[in-house]
Amino acid sequence: MAKLMRDLGDYNPKPVPLLVAAHCSTIRRKAKRIDTQELGSIFDDLVRELKPTIEPPSKTYLNSLNEVVMVLNSGLPPALLDISSHYIFTIIRNTVRNLLQQLCLSKHLDNEEIYILRNCILLFHYIVKKINDVLKILHWITDTTFLDALADCLDRIDKISKKDPTQHITKQISRLLGIFCTIQERLPIDFHQSFFVRLLQPTIDCLTSLDYVKLFQSLQADTISFTGKQKLFLIKCPYFLTTYNGKYYFLFRTTLSQKAC
Repeated sequence: MAKLMRDLGDYNPKPVPLLVAAHCSTIRRKAKRIDTQELGSIFDDLVRELKPTIEPPSKTYLNSLNEVVMVLNSGLPPALLDISSHYIFTIIRNTVRNLLQQLCLSKHLDNEEIYILRNCILLFHYIVKKINDVLKILHWITDTTFLDALADCLDRIDKISKKDPTQHITKQISRLLGIFCTIQERLPIDFHQSFFVRLLQPTIDCLTSLDYVKLFQSLQADTISFTGKQKLFLIKCPYFLTTYNGKYYFLFRTTLSQKAC
């Protein structure tokens, strides 16, 4: 995180509204002992306060949402997992989706937007990793517009990465794809269906691209760390295919084999 903040440099958030600040203070102070009823009530207030009324959302909205997400990430209240179906997560998901859509159009996010994207995806990572039953969050995390936004980013990853010299954005795309890998890995076989079929073709395109070949050939025998782009192409994309067990699996596996030959 320290490196990210050094790279972002000019990120200087403004104070958040008093209600948001007060609720964040409560969560921070009582993180380990706050119960689901109190946390749910706080979330209800925050939804009313945060729900964006304009598109794209204002900087004030993004800054307030980021404050909430950072508090949740730092304290990780145990009660959070018990109310992981709360509407506030739909709002957070929509914010990530909107940022990804913006990224596809402009190939660029400013420093504040990169930081917010990172924090929201980290929260999703925690929830998916720790929740006992991923079925509880499928209704908001498998939203088609959300998956479309990620798929579009994968389709444009070459152009996006060229405008992302620090690879902070590419790293978040990789992390988000990894979250869907974890969900697939933990889903009961009967529930795979076609939730993530929208990500299949973009993933295969990454694996059969010239970028993949170049990244693979550039690996050294003593490599101990990977760049964001290396993680995406060499780790997360193969991981996605190995965990996918839904509709069209055999068709896409055949397509990948043919392209590889």
